[in-house]
Amino acid sequence: MSGPTRTKEQRAANEAAIIELRKMMPNKFAIGSRLGKGAFNHWLVEQLSGLNVNARYLHTKYMLVDPLGTNPLVVSGSANFSEASTTNNDENMLIIRGNSRVADIYLGEFMRLYRHFAFRDWLTQHPNANEVEVGHLDETDQWWKRYFGDTFESRQRSYFAT
Repeated sequence: MSGPTRTKEQRAANEAAIIELRKMMPNKFAIGSRLGKGAFNHWLVEQLSGLNVNARYLHTKYMLVDPLGTNPLVVSGSANFSEASTTNNDENMLIIRGNSRVADIYLGEFMRLYRHFAFRDWLTQHPNANEVEVGHLDETDQWWKRYFGDTFESRQRSYFAT
């Protein structure tokens, strides 16, 4: 759907594709970004470590297929899922099938990273971060309703309960 961005036209096409994907009910995005100035910046000012001048951020690449099923598949390594990484670059990729323990570890790491970046993605959708109200624990007897019906929480509940 999206690919390298070398021109303004490619960037516009990629952004349009992401907007269309965001509109689809089952999709939930967690695009990585730094916390900007605003109400949430007072916790800790984020900065780059300077560890490596070529890769500004530590990033992982993995794919999980049916990680909670009876025959999970984990694909992980340094290779991008691109033509260059499979033909020209010195990359690697490991495929592990049927190991539930490995799949559980990768799924736990995925969920940790997802929650970390989902918050940042949510915050970027609110241009006035100082005015954003953060939801608190629902102390009524209605809290459970969003976990049933046609909601993101309902789909998560169904997936992780199987």
